[in-house]
Amino acid sequence: MIGDALTYPHIGLFLQILSYLDDRCRVHKDTINLCESILQSKSLEWTSVQRNQLTQPIRDVDLVIAVGGDGTLLRASHFLDSSVPILGVNSDPTCSKEVDELTNEFDARRSTGYLCAATAGNFEQVLDATLDGSRHPLELARISVKLNGIQLPTYALNDILVSHPCPASVTFLIQYYLLRKRSNIGEISHLVNCRSSGLRVSTAAGSTAAMLSAGGFVMPISSPDLQYMIREPISPTNADKPLLHGLVKQDQQMLVDWYNQEGAVYIDGSHVVYSIQHGDTLDISSDAPSLNVVLPENLLNKTS
Repeated sequence: MIGDALTYPHIGLFLQILSYLDDRCRVHKDTINLCESILQSKSLEWTSVQRNQLTQPIRDVDLVIAVGGDGTLLRASHFLDSSVPILGVNSDPTCSKEVDELTNEFDARRSTGYLCAATAGNFEQVLDATLDGSRHPLELARISVKLNGIQLPTYALNDILVSHPCPASVTFLIQYYLLRKRSNIGEISHLVNCRSSGLRVSTAAGSTAAMLSAGGFVMPISSPDLQYMIREPISPTNADKPLLHGLVKQDQQMLVDWYNQEGAVYIDGSHVVYSIQHGDTLDISSDAPSLNVVLPENLLNKTS
């Protein structure tokens, strides 16, 4: 009887979680089908591509529609320049009632869709407004990274993390922040010798994600500046502390010298990674093609 009392509640919770996950998949697929049916009803030429099938730059189209969440939009953004706008559709938005009902059981939050302007409920309305020009995309800054002077092919819409290949490991960084005006009117240089688990740099769009969780601040969505933060610094000096978190202005670059045996640059999460080695130099700036994103109304209202 003791075994039954301990086991059955766990089985019940397990089945409840499975049902929740199954419903998430169903809602996502239903939203994809809805979007496709709406596109079929209009005089439009369009092609459906799975997220994991994206391998080449997207060119010669009027609009990209990313159905999923912020992760899907971020993935698509890596194949876009500033010439093609993107519209995000949150296929599985969080239901506050569901979260309240299940809060004591498990985390029932679904997709945040921070950058997604549409859901299944208003997709056609947002699509029509975008196509007829009554709703305009907003230019969002992205992060450019040069490795030893060579441009990395992927621009970050959210953030980058420079760290050991195992991000939880402590690294030894000599981080040389050369904030140099592109107009060449003066230079400000600081040398920070810091033991930490890495360096995070975010755009304004990414300032509400990992940067905010780490103690950063939310930036206006249209800001062209970048925000940086030393990740988990160990015993920084008093002189260095003010330099561990700040802004890289639009006309500035941040230079980082890497003095660990191996390292990695993670772009918008863990799926896009570039290896770095001892002695490598990174040039980080917002000197990247902007991304034109059709934003949700709540973010547009903050920019006006």
